[in-house]
Amino acid sequence: MSFVVFLDIDGVLNSHATVERAPSGIYRGVDDGRVEILSKAMKDCRVDGVVLTTTWKSIRPDSQDFLYLKEALEKHGIAILGKTVDPGFAPRGVGIRDYLEENPDIDEFVIIDDQKFDYEDDNKLWENFIDTRGNGIESAVAAAKTPTVTVIDFLDVLEKYSK
Repeated sequence: MSFVVFLDIDGVLNSHATVERAPSGIYRGVDDGRVEILSKAMKDCRVDGVVLTTTWKSIRPDSQDFLYLKEALEKHGIAILGKTVDPGFAPRGVGIRDYLEENPDIDEFVIIDDQKFDYEDDNKLWENFIDTRGNGIESAVAAAKTPTVTVIDFLDVLEKYSK
């Protein structure tokens, strides 16, 4: 059984109040405390790692910004398992659906993002979507009125570590 988090960065591991910047100065940095909350929740829920859905996924893997992100996650034991591919200007849901199709060993997943994109158009994605509303992971809520048990359990653990 495999459990992954489809992860956005901006609005999840940082917010408008984040002062730190990535090395290039283009991206807002990540808050170490928010990465720690995510890490603890992932360990408690036995999550295997994250799949990047964020705009950060388009950064070259050898660039300073990507290495900064990777190091920030690895510092807390979070493995980057891959990234989604959004063909053309397709919304993020397309990339997630394609990734799930290409990786049938993924039995459980949550999507953590601060924007709804096209998730609401697909019940499976919508019911697994955790919305941070741009305020960081500590502000996460289930987007759907009927979230999956996986989302409910993950949110319970997030709440425990967000206090």
